[in-house]
Amino acid sequence: MFTLILLLIKDIIKTRLYRENNLLKTLTAVFVSMFSLCSAQSVETRADAGQSAKKITRENIPFFVDIIDKKENSREQLMYYPNADLEKYPVFQYRAKIDRIRPLKVGKNVPDEIWDLPVRIVGDIRGRDSITLRELAADKILVLDFWAKWCSPCLKSMNKWKELQPKYKGEVQVVGLMLDWDYKAELMIHKMGWNMPQLIGPEVYLLNYYFCGTPVTGPSAWINKGKFIGLSDARADSEKIINNLLLGLPPSFSENGDRKLKKGKEEL
Repeated sequence: MFTLILLLIKDIIKTRLYRENNLLKTLTAVFVSMFSLCSAQSVETRADAGQSAKKITRENIPFFVDIIDKKENSREQLMYYPNADLEKYPVFQYRAKIDRIRPLKVGKNVPDEIWDLPVRIVGDIRGRDSITLRELAADKILVLDFWAKWCSPCLKSMNKWKELQPKYKGEVQVVGLMLDWDYKAELMIHKMGWNMPQLIGPEVYLLNYYFCGTPVTGPSAWINKGKFIGLSDARADSEKIINNLLLGLPPSFSENGDRKLKKGKEEL
């Protein structure tokens, strides 16, 4: 910035003195140019700071996620899913605004704004409508499994957790985060007999991009002692990862652990 101003002053002085020999006009031009540059940089800095400083809260979710009312599709949804409770779970479409979300790097601590973000929970045994990741994790290893009804590897992964969760209930908390129409979570819980908490809504789409670095179904995000430790895909040996963590060994994530997610049918 300073170098640019010096070059500008040199150019203006050279032009003005040789052509008009008017010192007052020269100095005026210099100060006007300097003010314009500083003002432009200030506006740009404020704009960048304003976007990056936007706090992730429930009230600010529309800044990070598009929430589109698709109630015109309600009749069509009921044709395929007549038991869907569309009064409790209206038909909304969500899309993460990826230019406004900065993904968390593996190895970094999960910030408080993510820990304490209320997310809608389905079928909670305590009757709660929303819950936070902090409440879900307590002092356990937290596994966030991102799934959708149309993703067959995701369903196999959730069925796998159905068997593993009771075995490790004292050390691990698995949570399903559904990337599909909200009403489907409740239907799938009843159909599949899943025993893990299920989260829905726009916050899930934010968390999906925040941890996975791309809108995708299939991966599970692992959090241990407040730190994001990596990603596993739907076909990973989750029990081996758990046992390694409990023994204090490296978790042995696949290449997905450093966010090299393969683009495929499971990508949104």
